[in-house]
Amino acid sequence: MQASQTFGIANVVVPAGGPKVVPVTVDFTVNPQVLIDAQNLVSSGKIEYLQGVYIDNSGNVNAVSLTMSTTNQIITCPARSQGYFAIMVPDPPQMYANTPIGVVIPMFFYNVPIQPAVWKTQ
Repeated sequence: MQASQTFGIANVVVPAGGPKVVPVTVDFTVNPQVLIDAQNLVSSGKIEYLQGVYIDNSGNVNAVSLTMSTTNQIITCPARSQGYFAIMVPDPPQMYANTPIGVVIPMFFYNVPIQPAVWKTQ
Protein backbone atom coordinates (compact mmCIF):
# COMPACT_ATOMS: atom_id res chain seq x y z
CA MET A 1 0.00 0.00 0.00
CA GLN A 2 1.42 3.34 -0.98
CA ALA A 3 0.00 6.59 0.38
CA SER A 4 -0.33 9.10 -2.43
CA GLN A 5 -3.00 11.67 -1.55
CA THR A 6 -3.45 14.33 1.13
CA PHE A 7 -6.46 16.32 2.33
CA GLY A 8 -6.47 19.56 4.32
CA ILE A 9 -8.22 19.17 7.68
CA ALA A 10 -8.39 21.20 10.89
CA ASN A 11 -6.83 19.57 13.94
CA VAL A 12 -5.84 21.14 17.27
CA VAL A 13 -6.45 24.63 15.92
CA VAL A 14 -8.42 27.41 17.63
CA PRO A 15 -10.06 29.33 14.78
CA ALA A 16 -9.79 33.10 14.44
CA GLY A 17 -13.59 33.38 14.72
CA GLY A 18 -13.58 31.69 18.12
CA PRO A 19 -15.14 28.47 19.37
CA LYS A 20 -18.47 27.53 17.81
CA VAL A 21 -20.85 24.58 17.83
CA VAL A 22 -23.43 23.43 15.30
CA PRO A 23 -26.27 21.42 16.87
CA VAL A 24 -27.82 18.87 14.51
CA THR A 25 -30.81 16.65 15.25
CA VAL A 26 -30.32 13.57 13.07
CA ASP A 27 -33.69 11.96 12.36
CA PHE A 28 -33.60 8.24 11.57
CA THR A 29 -37.37 7.71 11.89
CA VAL A 30 -37.74 7.12 8.13
CA ASN A 31 -34.27 6.25 6.75
CA PRO A 32 -31.31 4.38 8.24
CA GLN A 33 -28.86 6.71 6.46
CA VAL A 34 -28.90 10.52 6.67
CA LEU A 35 -26.67 13.03 4.87
CA ILE A 36 -25.30 15.76 7.14
CA ASP A 37 -24.23 18.63 4.92
CA ALA A 38 -22.47 21.60 6.56
CA GLN A 39 -21.07 23.15 3.40
CA ASN A 40 -23.49 26.12 3.53
CA LEU A 41 -22.37 26.93 7.10
CA VAL A 42 -18.72 27.02 6.00
CA SER A 43 -19.27 28.84 2.71
CA SER A 44 -21.35 31.52 4.47
CA GLY A 45 -18.62 32.04 7.09
CA LYS A 46 -20.74 30.98 10.07
CA ILE A 47 -18.08 28.41 11.03
CA GLU A 48 -14.60 27.98 9.54
CA TYR A 49 -14.34 24.17 9.72
CA LEU A 50 -15.29 21.18 11.84
CA GLN A 51 -12.83 19.44 14.18
CA GLY A 52 -15.08 17.14 16.15
CA VAL A 53 -18.52 15.94 17.11
CA TYR A 54 -20.31 15.15 20.37
CA ILE A 55 -22.81 12.33 19.84
CA ASP A 56 -25.62 11.60 22.31
CA ASN A 57 -26.48 8.00 21.44
CA SER A 58 -27.83 7.31 24.94
CA GLY A 59 -31.37 6.61 23.71
CA ASN A 60 -30.35 4.20 20.96
CA VAL A 61 -30.06 0.43 21.50
CA ASN A 62 -27.83 0.30 18.38
CA ALA A 63 -24.51 1.89 17.48
CA VAL A 64 -24.52 4.95 15.22
CA SER A 65 -21.75 5.61 12.72
CA LEU A 66 -20.55 8.66 10.78
CA THR A 67 -18.66 8.31 7.50
CA MET A 68 -16.74 11.45 6.50
CA SER A 69 -16.78 12.70 2.93
CA THR A 70 -13.50 12.57 1.03
CA THR A 71 -11.45 10.89 3.80
CA ASN A 72 -13.94 8.04 4.40
CA GLN A 73 -13.08 8.09 8.10
CA ILE A 74 -15.71 6.09 10.01
CA ILE A 75 -16.60 6.93 13.60
CA THR A 76 -18.83 4.60 15.60
CA CYS A 77 -20.56 5.60 18.83
CA PRO A 78 -21.66 2.46 20.70
CA ALA A 79 -25.24 1.76 21.74
CA ARG A 80 -26.45 3.60 24.87
CA SER A 81 -23.32 5.79 24.88
CA GLN A 82 -22.22 9.39 24.52
CA GLY A 83 -18.89 10.76 23.45
CA TYR A 84 -16.60 13.35 21.90
CA PHE A 85 -14.94 12.27 18.65
CA ALA A 86 -12.24 13.95 16.56
CA ILE A 87 -13.20 14.04 12.90
CA MET A 88 -11.12 14.30 9.75
CA VAL A 89 -13.29 16.00 7.16
CA PRO A 90 -12.09 18.68 4.74
CA ASP A 91 -14.21 21.62 3.62
CA PRO A 92 -16.90 21.45 2.46
CA PRO A 93 -17.87 19.13 5.32
CA GLN A 94 -20.33 16.40 4.45
CA MET A 95 -20.89 13.05 6.14
CA TYR A 96 -23.35 10.19 6.29
CA ALA A 97 -24.86 9.01 9.58
CA ASN A 98 -26.12 5.43 9.85
CA THR A 99 -28.18 3.48 12.39
CA PRO A 100 -31.34 1.36 12.19
CA ILE A 101 -34.64 3.19 11.65
CA GLY A 102 -36.61 4.51 14.61
CA VAL A 103 -34.50 7.03 16.56
CA VAL A 104 -33.56 10.70 16.63
CA ILE A 105 -29.97 11.39 17.72
CA PRO A 106 -28.57 14.78 18.79
CA MET A 107 -25.09 15.59 17.47
CA PHE A 108 -23.04 18.71 18.09
CA PHE A 109 -20.26 19.55 15.62
CA TYR A 110 -17.58 21.91 16.93
CA ASN A 111 -14.58 23.78 15.59
CA VAL A 112 -12.15 23.60 18.52
CA PRO A 113 -10.07 20.74 19.92
CA ILE A 114 -11.81 18.68 22.62
CA GLN A 115 -10.22 15.55 24.06
CA PRO A 116 -11.94 12.44 22.63
CA ALA A 117 -13.83 10.31 25.16
CA VAL A 118 -16.69 7.78 25.13
CA TRP A 119 -18.80 6.57 28.05
CA LYS A 120 -21.78 4.27 28.60
CA THR A 121 -24.99 5.86 29.90
CA GLN A 122 -26.79 2.69 31.02
